[in-house]
Amino acid sequence: MKISMINYKSLWALLFILASWIAFTVFQNSTKIWSALNLPISLHHWNNSIKSLFLKAPLIPLKPLTETELRIKEIIEKLDQQIPPRPFTHMNTTTSATHSTATILNPRDTYCRGDQLDILLEMRDHLGHRKQYGGDFLRARMSSPALMAGASGKVTDFNNGTYLVSFTLFWEGQVSLSLLLIHPSEGVSALWSARNQGYDRVIFIGQFVNGTSQVHSECGLILNTNAELCQYLDNRDQEAFYCVRPQHMPCAALTHMHSENKKVSYLSKQEKSLFERSNVGVEIMEKFNTISVSKCNTLKSVDLHESGKLQHQLAVDLDRNINIQWQKHCYPLVGSMTYSVKEMEYLTRAIDRTGGEKNTVIVISLGQHFRPFPIDVFIRRALNVHKAIKRLLLRSPDTMVIIKTENIREMYNDAERFSDFHGYIQYLIIKDIFQDLSVSIIDAWDITIAYGTNDVHPPQHVVGNQINILLNYIC
Repeated sequence: MKISMINYKSLWALLFILASWIAFTVFQNSTKIWSALNLPISLHHWNNSIKSLFLKAPLIPLKPLTETELRIKEIIEKLDQQIPPRPFTHMNTTTSATHSTATILNPRDTYCRGDQLDILLEMRDHLGHRKQYGGDFLRARMSSPALMAGASGKVTDFNNGTYLVSFTLFWEGQVSLSLLLIHPSEGVSALWSARNQGYDRVIFIGQFVNGTSQVHSECGLILNTNAELCQYLDNRDQEAFYCVRPQHMPCAALTHMHSENKKVSYLSKQEKSLFERSNVGVEIMEKFNTISVSKCNTLKSVDLHESGKLQHQLAVDLDRNINIQWQKHCYPLVGSMTYSVKEMEYLTRAIDRTGGEKNTVIVISLGQHFRPFPIDVFIRRALNVHKAIKRLLLRSPDTMVIIKTENIREMYNDAERFSDFHGYIQYLIIKDIFQDLSVSIIDAWDITIAYGTNDVHPPQHVVGNQINILLNYIC
């Protein structure tokens, strides 16, 4: 088969930039590689009759909670237990990267490739006092720029101010270690509380067209107004979006949308100080020397897929044997550029109209656009997509379904709306919800930590590795 080489950026712009839904029809035989997700948590179909009504919020059911609502409640309660409120009286009592200590357990002059390196982390506040509780948001990474290699470390929280950070030494040579305090536990607590208080950090502006007339109106997942609203409701999945109805315009006249950040915050002035640039992503292991790793003579099992170094020379022929369809994930679709709403449908509806068979691959990614909104919005969407995939695999078990997790992004860009803490919670939710289905994963969260990109749109070589994993599942 002739293979045409294409630019990784161009391909991934097609597959991934808006992180939604992709269906591939592959006309050659493919080898399926399934990997069930297992990480315990320790597109738009308009209702035929689009209604306008007076509402401040989506319909509140008077009947007993549905299965989905009970599951949402269960997940939120589990998260609340993992992210308990933390006292915050003064910056001095919050976790300090500078005063915290990291100690290598059982240190050696030289390590062997495949060894595990363990570090005990003891967190202290700015006064040097030992922290008595956990919950700090940390990021562990090892790297070797000379080899263009990187890998994430595993962080275990003992919930008493101490943490175990574990690295698997995948390659030989000099290895640098990094351990960042992204947010102290007090900041995590503040972000979690603030996230679930309001839907108005991002507002949507809808464009209604009637003949030659154009009117713009405020839209959103919830609108706190007494004005008459247009309700765009998916009855089955109970996902809704609202717009203030313009005068002399039908609700069906909505054609385009864009979003804007609103000057709304649910953080106190004192809490905001936790997210100033100097307090975010501070290095704890600044004075650590590099670790020397040798091949040694012992035979060890090493999973190179986690090294962030694999470079499979694969390409795709878009012209001859592969049909690619791309779908936006529907509301909330955050973006300052105006987009058409007539092309949008909820992911579940797109999955339901997919016949599926052994040469069909569906790739789903949800994440970044949900960060500014209360967590129930993301959980409901993930649960509805889970049910749609379950229906698909019942009627067509040979269909390949791949979940791509979200990337880490810029550290210093509006933590209340877009902090990676919000992304990490969504990452855990995805792992938890989809672990019972026979789906594969592109763990972009782990990949972008390994590369240390800190960019919502990673550079070409990182995107290339994500595509390589995708193609390895397909080919």
